[in-house]
Amino acid sequence: MNRGTHRISDPYAVLEVDPEAGDEQIRAAYLRKLKEYPPDRSPDEFENVRDAYDLLRDPRRRLQHKLFSCDPDAPLESLLDGAYARKYAGPGPWLAVFKEKK
Repeated sequence: MNRGTHRISDPYAVLEVDPEAGDEQIRAAYLRKLKEYPPDRSPDEFENVRDAYDLLRDPRRRLQHKLFSCDPDAPLESLLDGAYARKYAGPGPWLAVFKEKK
């Protein structure tokens, strides 16, 4: 869901949720923010809220953001094969989950 070059540096701050928040909490925060920033009155704020929710509702993109704080639209394989991933993430069991989905 790449809508352009707009990037969110901290989607948790945009939605005002804890990084350990569950899916239901993230969705509730998203709906609260939509009421606060309707698209016809605050298009820029609405876009920030929408992009933050798009990033956090997808488990794969959320994991990428948590582990690497990188562009969530980058191919996951390019991150997993890098030295950074081996150094900080290691070959954990989550790697097998993403390799299976190919």
